[in-house]
Amino acid sequence: MLIRVGLPEDEFLELEGDIILGGRKYSWIRVYSDSEKELRVKFAVFKDSPTGKVFGRFFKRKWELVALADNISTAHEKAQRINGEYRVWVEGWGGNLRVETERGIWFVDSPLRIKNGGKIKIKNVWVGRGFHWEHKRDLEFVGDFDIYAWGKKVKAVNIIEEVDYIASVIGSELHPRAPMEALKAQALAARTNLYRTAGSHHPNEPFDICSEDHCQVYLGLDKVSHETLKVSRETEGEVITYEGEPIEARYSKSCGGVMERFSVVWGGGDKPYNLNLMDGEGNGIKDLSDEEKFEKFLEEKGAFCNIEFPGIQNLYRWEVSYRRDELEGLIGRFFEFGKFLGIGKLKRGFSGRIYSMEILTDKGSIWLNGEYFIRLVLGKPFLPSSAFKIVESRDNIVLRGIGWGHGVGMCQMGAIGMALKGYNYRDIIGHYYPNTEIKKYL
Repeated sequence: MLIRVGLPEDEFLELEGDIILGGRKYSWIRVYSDSEKELRVKFAVFKDSPTGKVFGRFFKRKWELVALADNISTAHEKAQRINGEYRVWVEGWGGNLRVETERGIWFVDSPLRIKNGGKIKIKNVWVGRGFHWEHKRDLEFVGDFDIYAWGKKVKAVNIIEEVDYIASVIGSELHPRAPMEALKAQALAARTNLYRTAGSHHPNEPFDICSEDHCQVYLGLDKVSHETLKVSRETEGEVITYEGEPIEARYSKSCGGVMERFSVVWGGGDKPYNLNLMDGEGNGIKDLSDEEKFEKFLEEKGAFCNIEFPGIQNLYRWEVSYRRDELEGLIGRFFEFGKFLGIGKLKRGFSGRIYSMEILTDKGSIWLNGEYFIRLVLGKPFLPSSAFKIVESRDNIVLRGIGWGHGVGMCQMGAIGMALKGYNYRDIIGHYYPNTEIKKYL
């Protein structure tokens, strides 16, 4: 089965390798946008409706579009108010492309189909865009490509067999040398996430799923190993289900000790398989929404995810310090005000992640809504998580935090920790997604 994976857009694309265009071989091409269309990026707020439009390639959703918001904070607030969900909504893609090759230059309409005769390298691809590890690197791919004008930029869509896609995601998201049982758990989470979200995470874009952290990280052949290919094939077709349907199999690098509920991060109703459980032996319910309980939990060391593993940075606990004028400048990138006065009221989820925060200024209060937006506004460039204690002084503000990511579903460091303790992949899935079953799907 072929999967369409959207790669990060850029000013132009430079490809090398076994390129076939119109039946002829090329060693390199460069593709630029020549489109006059204006790209518009909004955030669509949806609610389930029996008369709504059908979205999704495998798992079908009937959604009514309630609102288009200009930013993620407003979308999060609206979605929580109506018990709905929000998605990125992109309009204005497509249009003319300028193609440079060793045989000349020509202009074509999107999409430009590129056949892959073996391997194709795309140079300087964004990795971790918007996060503290963002950088560019050359990546090699199997599978064909469709190239689209994306406003004044260009986007490649890789068309690849599912088994090869999952093998890459396993190594890209976890680590190709992680314990085998952790790799298997990652394979099931990645495949389930694909089946559940394909065609609905990017509801009006020309691909099933994106290659970035927004969906799940896919780095082509860069992180494929013998082990990840073996695991992808051995678990082929296996997905995590609830009442016979693929679940919202979200995962993040480190929960920090307690898993978060779906509704806290993305709105909508809570899922019976996303519970606020302690990430350790016993798996009991834990609630860190209270400030005193959260502060006490900062000293907790007994979680599965409190481990060190070669090649993976683990932010089980972390600390960030700001000068007050520095934090004022970070917030000023998004809002207009005169002077930053301090931090006011907070609303925490069950894992301690803050999902609503009041910023006090001389122009009144500013509210940051949604854990992602809080991490974006206060980050340099992005906070590991929104689960942090705030320590203010006259000159400085210190954030003492736990975990890396949203904390919903499988904790990847915890999965490694469980595998190292002898748990198998079914144990790991049962721990992070309680009340589910593993079944062959499609």
